Amino acid sequence: MSGKRPRVFGTTEAAILKAEASLDRTFPQSFRIWLLQNNGRSIEGVTVFPVMDERDPRMTWDSIDRRFREGWANWLANFCDEERDFTHLLPFANYGTGDYYCFDYSRLDSQGEPPVVRWSHETGLAEDRAITFSEFVARTQAGDFDND
Repeated sequence: MSGKRPRVFGTTEAAILKAEASLDRTFPQSFRIWLLQNNGRSIEGVTVFPVMDERDPRMTWDSIDRRFREGWANWLANFCDEERDFTHLLPFANYGTGDYYCFDYSRLDSQGEPPVVRWSHETGLAEDRAITFSEFVARTQAGDFDND
């Protein structure tokens, strides 16, 4: 036996609640459902930040709350001289260019789901990408955002 832990996909409700508490946000229901089954997975080259899961800490250490406190905070420093407010955005994924896919909590649908936007690290502008996280997954899998 190699002593190597098997890879765990998905997560627990407890791990999601812990991440939400750390970020002081409630995740959209469609994102929660996706995390329960797919935590630690990407979508067609888009890195979706996992929630830290003690069952597989090596693969989930680069979690959504870590990314929020470190990577996101570093990009926002580029706009510190401007009076801009990004507190309504929660980055949940990136795809290697420095831009982020975020939930925009300033606009919620009737089920309380925020839309998904692409936030530009160069301009600080956010452009709509999907009405919900579920739609974002489907459109990403269909290749709709291959040129983002």
